[in-house]
Amino acid sequence: MENDVIFRIMLALLFVAFIAHRGYYSRKIRPSDENTVTQRQGGLISSLANLLSLPGLVAVAIYIVYPPWMSWAALPFPAALRWFGLVLAVSGFALLQWAHQALSKNWSDTPRLMKDQTLITSGPYQWIRHPIYTAFILIMSATLFLSANWFIGLAWVSMATLDILSRISFEEGIMLDSFGDQYRAYMKRTGRLLPRF
Repeated sequence: MENDVIFRIMLALLFVAFIAHRGYYSRKIRPSDENTVTQRQGGLISSLANLLSLPGLVAVAIYIVYPPWMSWAALPFPAALRWFGLVLAVSGFALLQWAHQALSKNWSDTPRLMKDQTLITSGPYQWIRHPIYTAFILIMSATLFLSANWFIGLAWVSMATLDILSRISFEEGIMLDSFGDQYRAYMKRTGRLLPRF
């Protein structure tokens, strides 16, 4: 029971840290509409991903405040597996920060192409084309292990996966249009979400 309180606190901190990190970069880097060539518009997949986040948020709040109400979806994870969730979260945040630093002013909360866009191939981008999305998957996967609750994990991993697949499709299309053969060569030597060996 005492361990469960620790994991509930860590799950709450994970969401606070994610929102704070996202908010910090959204305020720090605000691409102007005048400098935007094109940007992704929300579609059906984005709407579905947003819908999945609602039950995920409610489930996390219930689990943190009164876990017995979420016991119907509990998984019998040993403590070591739950601590693995912390490792995933910390790894995800480290990769997220590294990718943000490499992107610098090229980052945008909404996928877009800027007039002064450059192709970043340093930092984690030398191995992975979308390290921020890899970080999101690590962080959202941590919710499954920290909560030991299949419903919470499924809601967050599904939401992240749907949104990421939609974003990647758009981003790679505009990067190919903008950078052509340079981006094709970059795609050959890098993995989409994991390094290519």
